[in-house]
Amino acid sequence: MLTIRPREIAAAVMVVLAWAAPAARADDKALSSDDVLERTGKTIDEWGAAWWQWAFVTPGVLGDTTGQFGPKGDVGGPVFFAEGSGGGAVTLEYKAPAGQYILLPVATYIWTFFPPCADPRCATHIINDNFVAHVKDVHAGIDGEPVDDMPKHVVRVSGSNPLIFVVDAGPIDPASGYGGILPAEQGGYWLMLAPLSPGTHKITFGAKIPNLDPNTGDVLPGTTGLQTTLILPVKK
Repeated sequence: MLTIRPREIAAAVMVVLAWAAPAARADDKALSSDDVLERTGKTIDEWGAAWWQWAFVTPGVLGDTTGQFGPKGDVGGPVFFAEGSGGGAVTLEYKAPAGQYILLPVATYIWTFFPPCADPRCATHIINDNFVAHVKDVHAGIDGEPVDDMPKHVVRVSGSNPLIFVVDAGPIDPASGYGGILPAEQGGYWLMLAPLSPGTHKITFGAKIPNLDPNTGDVLPGTTGLQTTLILPVKK
């Protein structure tokens, strides 16, 4: 999964699953929001926030174009954090442990609270209205079978009860003042996959995401295409 900028990280289009079986089997591998909570103990929103917290402090995973840093997604819990493209077409190959759910950042975006947008109201507007509402052509496939219900896997920030979490944005820049521990919100398209069978799986995904101003979050002209091929050997 990523395009990295000092104020925000526009990210991740990563998609999904894979079984060489009837098309419905690919959708069966993508858990519903209720299934995610029941099976993992956290909501898909909370897992998305945890992925971003991990990505901010794990060198190499943002902007990886080969899969070299992919194994760092094994964070020791029930969920494996997968990588994706931050722009253009990439092929990533790395191993994943058996028996873990796999979190895929299909097309996601994070906003850290910092002037001129340093409060939940405007951050929610940027995530929901400027990013999520403008994502197009979202698609995913597992072992050649499509995931047909992608609209069900979108995460929007709640207007009445937004999930706010903190990230480590690194050393504070003396010129801009940006950095340190900052509150944040995130949203977009996330897929949680049920554990894959041992063997090598081919997961593809893509989308067109809007270009946003890195300082204000305003929508800019044009889009960025994301296309990922994830070759994922699952250990026996």
